[in-house]
Amino acid sequence: MTDKKLARDVAVQLDKVTRRRRRVRRLLVLALLAALIALAVTYLTCGPGFGFGGKGKGDGSGSGSGSGPGVQPLVTTVDAPPARCAVRIASAGITVDGAKATREEAVAACKGREGADLTVTGGARQGDFDELRAAFGEAKIPFTIIDASAAGGSGSGAGSGSAP
Repeated sequence: MTDKKLARDVAVQLDKVTRRRRRVRRLLVLALLAALIALAVTYLTCGPGFGFGGKGKGDGSGSGSGSGPGVQPLVTTVDAPPARCAVRIASAGITVDGAKATREEAVAACKGREGADLTVTGGARQGDFDELRAAFGEAKIPFTIIDASAAGGSGSGAGSGSAP
C-alpha cells in the first residue's frame, strides 16, 4: 500500500516539475520572440547601422553643409563684454569689473552697456558714492545699488535703485 502512495507522490512531484519547466520554457520563447520583434522594428526604423553610423552609400558629390573650407559655422563666438558692468565702491576706491578705475573711467566703461551693478561696501566713502551716482545719472546709465554692508559685507545685495 505504501508503494502505491509513494508512486503517486513521485508522479505528482514529477508532474509539478514538468509543468514548471514547460512554463519557464514558454516564458523564454515569448521573451525571445519579443526581442526579435523589437530588433526587427529597430532595423526597419533605423536601418542597418542601428544608429552607430557607418560607411555611407553615396558618392559625396553634393555641396554638403559640414565643416571644412568655405563653410560658415552656424554659431560664431564673439568676445562681447558682459551685458552689465560690475562697479564696486570700497574704502580702497572704485573698481570696474575687478580693475581699479576712477569715476570717469567707470562711467566710460559702463556707457555702452545695458547698465551697472553698483556694490557699495561698508567702508566706502559717501562722497564717492554720491559722485558716482550723479555721474551715472548725467550719463543716463541705469544702475542697481547693492549695499554690501547691509548684507554683512557679502555683496549679495540688499537694495536697488536706478538713475534719476
